[in-house]
Amino acid sequence: MGSASLENLRRYSRQQQLTTREIEILKWSAQGKTAADIAIILSMKERTVHFHVANAIQKMGACNKISAVVQAALSGMF
Repeated sequence: MGSASLENLRRYSRQQQLTTREIEILKWSAQGKTAADIAIILSMKERTVHFHVANAIQKMGACNKISAVVQAALSGMF
């Protein structure tokens, strides 16, 4: 199995680990919304948005929110 295939498998397993809420928040982030904006849109506390972003970053092995958003977009999560 080539390295590209292995990376696709890793991406697929990361995608399966993210919750619907984590994906939704990354999607809003990709559209340029701040944590405060997302909190208002989803009727939650800003701290909860940060919690979900941090979980997504950790699960995806990303170094920051921007990296997580790019990885999610490239893997077809949204």
